[in-house]
Amino acid sequence: MAGVYLLFSALWILGSDYLLHLLTRDSELTAEVQTAKGLLFILLSTALIFFVSQRDRHVQRKLLDALTRNSRLLQQTQRTAALGSWEYDGRLHWTPEALQLLGRDLGSQYSSAEQLLSWLYPAERPAVQRALRALFEQHTPMAITARLHQPQQHQTTWLMLRGEVDGNRQILGTVQDISNQKRDENALRESEQRFRQLFEQVPRIAVQGYDRERRVIYWNQASTQLYGYSLQEAMGRHLEDLIIPAHARNKVISAINHWLLGGPPIAAAELQLQRKDGSKVWVYSSHSMLRNNRGQMELYCIDIDLSEQKQIHLELQASEARYRELVERMSDVIVQTDISGHLAFLNPAWEKISGYASYECLGRPLAQFLESADAARFNRQISALDTGQQTSLRGEFRLLTRQGQLHWVDIELSASPSGDMLNGSLHDIHERHQRQQLQHARNAVLDELLAQRPLAHILDGISRRLQDLNPHMLVSIMLLDEQQCLHLIAAPDLPEPYRQAIDGLQAKLELGSCGHCACSGELVIAENLATHPYWQAFRAQTQAADLHACWSLPFKDDNARVLGTFGIYYHQPRRPSQAEIALVTEFTRLASLAVQRLQP
Repeated sequence: MAGVYLLFSALWILGSDYLLHLLTRDSELTAEVQTAKGLLFILLSTALIFFVSQRDRHVQRKLLDALTRNSRLLQQTQRTAALGSWEYDGRLHWTPEALQLLGRDLGSQYSSAEQLLSWLYPAERPAVQRALRALFEQHTPMAITARLHQPQQHQTTWLMLRGEVDGNRQILGTVQDISNQKRDENALRESEQRFRQLFEQVPRIAVQGYDRERRVIYWNQASTQLYGYSLQEAMGRHLEDLIIPAHARNKVISAINHWLLGGPPIAAAELQLQRKDGSKVWVYSSHSMLRNNRGQMELYCIDIDLSEQKQIHLELQASEARYRELVERMSDVIVQTDISGHLAFLNPAWEKISGYASYECLGRPLAQFLESADAARFNRQISALDTGQQTSLRGEFRLLTRQGQLHWVDIELSASPSGDMLNGSLHDIHERHQRQQLQHARNAVLDELLAQRPLAHILDGISRRLQDLNPHMLVSIMLLDEQQCLHLIAAPDLPEPYRQAIDGLQAKLELGSCGHCACSGELVIAENLATHPYWQAFRAQTQAADLHACWSLPFKDDNARVLGTFGIYYHQPRRPSQAEIALVTEFTRLASLAVQRLQP
């Protein structure tokens, strides 16, 4: 303010005198003007001082408001985090928040280091004293935990004391209540100890731990009893050298390394391992990969001795020979029907394959759950069994699941000794059949590529093979041109009027399943074309063609650029299963290969 006033005064005096000298030489007029000039100077300087002082007060008020707000936020943060602060200039200065954490009143706002030590639990005082001395004398940052000395309190208060030297060589620090964290750590440690004791003492369940190099880091008493190695003998030795038979060691090492690198985990299973004396032992072994507190992976194996169970099983086999085949096929569906093919018994595997509960299918013809053409073939073979023309039935059929999907199964039935029942199994071959058909499709596409067949011919063959795998699908393949329009290349079973309606479809968001799919590059599912908003412009055409659901999947080149789409239609509203999406995905790869090889 003084500088502004000095500058203004100098400019006014010098400038006005010079201007007055230029304007008049009359002494009387000059005296009158000088008086007026003085009064004007007083008014202007007063206004200037008032303006500068008001501006300064406004700036100070804003700074004070900001400091007050920041102070409130800091106090709230400290209360929320159970945090207080202090500084040191020969003695310790504590904030009210810090005093509250220390259990002291405002009279202890200033204290010495010795007083602080007296507030702490005696066992922690030497360590805190050394940390404070290193901070005060050597300016070494401090971070140390200590308990408050509270003889009358049942619950211990833990504090974290931190301190450091700032850029102005001033020693500052904080104190924080970490009691909850300490109690949680103690509870976790006690829980770990209890589980460790449980594993140590539980009989007949052998637990071993191995590091990522498969060296033993944990070996309980049950492991000693099962395998014969003492804890001292086992620690530090490799898994494969202890209990894995020689012929299986490379396989086990490979499986563990693959798991460590992110591969599939080792499934729980019955295994034949070996004891210290070389004898074999059957166990049910389950495995778990855990990460320790250093971020390193550790393998834990839990083995249950199956020796007695294996012995009992061998003894039961002799007396239960007539059930052996049934037991061996428990992974398949065990089927029993009367001579006309009506179901009399199904094991739980039936529900997994068909989706139907076993109890609701009993008494119904097995042919009722097969695709119509396959059902007729099955009934003909049942009639041949009934008339004695053949003694057994064996064939591959398409099972119609509860979800309306076709599932390939292998059915084998033969007449019982009494002649009034048919016994056999139903084996799931769907994945194998799909793999075979997919491989046939790959081979056919490669052969056609080598033969330089037209692209349209190859894509038509791909669509037909996909429809053969799932007759409920109506497949269309469209290619995307440079003008972002889709052209229909293959659609064996779509009606011609509908083919003409969608040919030349623009790749545009929310325009049909294929248009949206080609534009977004993502899977699009419309389970009901009558209500889906993307199909509003094509409702008349879809109704006329008896199409009620459609989903579309793009196929792309090696640079992730959309080349075209697969459109899958159904005659009834429905959503595709994950298996159907996976199947069509494999066929999109074949289409992508063909288009990239043949399209200019």
